[in-house]
Amino acid sequence: MPIITDIKQLKRSKGRFSVYVDGKYEFAFSDLDLGLSGLRIGQEISGEQIAEFKESGEESKAYNQAIRYLSYRPRSEREVRDYLVKKGLDEETAGQVIGRLQRAGLLNDREFAAGWVANRQLLRPRSRRRLEQELMAKGVPSEQIGAALAELDPEEELRALMEVIVKRRRLSQYQEPEKLVGYLARQGYGYDLIRKALERLDSAPG
Repeated sequence: MPIITDIKQLKRSKGRFSVYVDGKYEFAFSDLDLGLSGLRIGQEISGEQIAEFKESGEESKAYNQAIRYLSYRPRSEREVRDYLVKKGLDEETAGQVIGRLQRAGLLNDREFAAGWVANRQLLRPRSRRRLEQELMAKGVPSEQIGAALAELDPEEELRALMEVIVKRRRLSQYQEPEKLVGYLARQGYGYDLIRKALERLDSAPG
């Protein structure tokens, strides 16, 4: 029966440990997973157990990589999946990591979509159509996109469009109404909404 001959802390990653069986490196574990496994030097271990620990170790490593990836900014499920696959993970293991992140409340497409819409409207207002296109590019399912856009207040969208118009009117190339309307239409704003925003701005006192 194979025997665990050494357990060494990785120099480049102090939170991970390499496990050696019969003098040969077999797999690595995080400090938490190592503690939960109960593995120790001198312990006998079967080939089947080694295979299971290898798979578990890879998933644990990928999970920690995904958490670091999410720490920079919120991500959609597909963004995280694509990231893991690019890191060399197979689809099945990537799916397991995704599930673990979802259970931990760290990955949720509906929350991601809602946050994306709120952030965009606060910092750089977008039309509903443009927001939908951006979320689709992130791989967010249509039902989650619809739910996020349903929370967008029409009056808030109108005010955001009015802000865009005010800023564009300061530029010489948009002094002509036709060019301004053409620009706004290309940004995904509907003509009815554009007309309403222009009427409200033009009727405002001063």
